[in-house]
Amino acid sequence: MNKKTLKKRTLKLINDAIKLAEEGNLELARKYIMLAREYSNKGRFKIPLEYKRKFCRKCLTPLIPGKTERIRIKSKILVRSCLICGWIRRYDLRKNKENKSGTSDN
Repeated sequence: MNKKTLKKRTLKLINDAIKLAEEGNLELARKYIMLAREYSNKGRFKIPLEYKRKFCRKCLTPLIPGKTERIRIKSKILVRSCLICGWIRRYDLRKNKENKSGTSDN
């Protein structure tokens, strides 16, 4: 297979895994995610960020808020937790990331 078809197949597998996880079939959803990651490694391309954030990096479970994922906001930091393995990821929600010291460029 060429790179283009591998990439399409990878994205389709991730979307299918999310649908399966919503139905309750987590084991098959994990296998789909594993297969998608294998395709991206074989084709030597990166999974897009929006798709990469749809599954847990540790246990490869699709993250669905309320079922397999907990989302909290603590002092302008988004905290995402996997309810299956306990993996935690934090995202900074502040708008001005490059100016942490509070000084202006003007």
